[in-house]
Amino acid sequence: MKDDIANLLGHLEEHLRATQKAGLTFVDPRHLRRSLASKQNHAIFGRRGAGKSTFVKSLLGTEATREHLAIYVNLEDYKDISFPNIILHVLRASFREVAASIKRSAFLWWFTAEKRRAVSVLGNTISELTTALAAPDKQDQTVRTRTATEDSASAGLKIEGASTGLSAKVAREEEVSRTDKMDKLNQLRLNIEGYKEIIELVSRALGERPLFLILDDFYFVPKSVQPEFIDFFHRLTKGTDLFLKIATIKHRSKLYKQGDETYIGMELAADVYEIDMDYTLDKFDDLKDFMRQLLGVAIKDSGACLNVDDLFAGDGFGQLCLASGGVPRDFLSLFVRVARKVLRNPQDRIGKVEVNEEAIAALGNKMDSLKTDSADERETLEAYLACIREFVYGQKRTNVFLVLKPDLETNAQERQALRELVDLRLIHLVDSNTSAAPSDGRRYEAYLLDVGLYENSRPRNFTQLEPGTRDARARRDELRAAPRLDLGVVRATVDAAGPVQPLAITD
Repeated sequence: MKDDIANLLGHLEEHLRATQKAGLTFVDPRHLRRSLASKQNHAIFGRRGAGKSTFVKSLLGTEATREHLAIYVNLEDYKDISFPNIILHVLRASFREVAASIKRSAFLWWFTAEKRRAVSVLGNTISELTTALAAPDKQDQTVRTRTATEDSASAGLKIEGASTGLSAKVAREEEVSRTDKMDKLNQLRLNIEGYKEIIELVSRALGERPLFLILDDFYFVPKSVQPEFIDFFHRLTKGTDLFLKIATIKHRSKLYKQGDETYIGMELAADVYEIDMDYTLDKFDDLKDFMRQLLGVAIKDSGACLNVDDLFAGDGFGQLCLASGGVPRDFLSLFVRVARKVLRNPQDRIGKVEVNEEAIAALGNKMDSLKTDSADERETLEAYLACIREFVYGQKRTNVFLVLKPDLETNAQERQALRELVDLRLIHLVDSNTSAAPSDGRRYEAYLLDVGLYENSRPRNFTQLEPGTRDARARRDELRAAPRLDLGVVRATVDAAGPVQPLAITD
């Protein structure tokens, strides 16, 4: 058993983060892959660790590429690049990958004239983009034009009874110069039709296959320029065989904004279709089934001879699902931490307390992610989190709270903070539409604090609510009786602690 556990944990540690050379088998009980492979623009939403990268990279498989050409770009690589240079970088990286794909597909007589032309055009375009990257974003450009004119002249010469006329033309050249403002973003937009022609040329060279441009970790693009960034690539898709697959965190992303006369970006359900990869805690039994399947596939892939049920004692497995918040990578990474500590002998099992201990110890990793993902909004989100935790855990001694739905509509900053804290896996959505107990005729959203926010693994005078708990009549009265968080009080508390950076609203 020790060897089997060592094999499993080694396999998980090696493949937990999806890369070009590693990654866990994607478990797809909801059949999402079928939608992803269709010729549509898609926004793939999911929290960190939901499996977005593994999911979109399923388009890169050998079998899949017979039907399309997938171009993968990880935007985290360009997170420190200014706008609009980031567009140039993505275009250049995309065209390089396309050119490499065409060359890989060209065997002897397969290297047709159209493929040769596509590779040549791509090479020239890549060189132009490299040159453009070195230029400033805005500059004055001197344009010189020359005008040539000709004047005629003639002279008569008399020779012995005859006259001869000689004529000549004198050229004059005038040069006029003017200074124009050059804007790199406008120049990119002017070149869109040329880029579209390249896309169509590539599609024909590859046998009319569609092109899927995968933009992974889109949330690393600053929120202030996200609509303009995605608007450029959306324009490339119009009337071409290019389709966007955007993997991102939902409330760290702004795909669309209203301009003075028109909208900028991509509108959900109109220009781009949503694929939601998150598992919520409201269907806790379904979540546990998925996590059991996920761990079972990892055991099989590692070659270990283990049974999931033999690794846990009591409520250990359910607590691991709860502590993960429904995030697959959090579930597996927490399992690795607990298993390394607990499963040292054949009779050892993972229990609830051990899960809590490791979840609390792992909180620092989530706080590091908050710093990485939220940039200049970090202090604001930390202030909201501290206020919520003090009310729910400190004062009410529970892990679940309710928020009145109309209050979410009228308190945009607090709504945004809740949404982003969910995306950052520090609180978790349990139910998006529930009532309270006793009933007041109004509707609420129910949230759950992350287990990592507990002060210790055995908190005293504390009531932990498990999302799937129901009474004999299938009612969730414990959930409905959870304390109600007043967003007005939250705002006043955060304001009293000192000025904070306002959050950019994404919905």
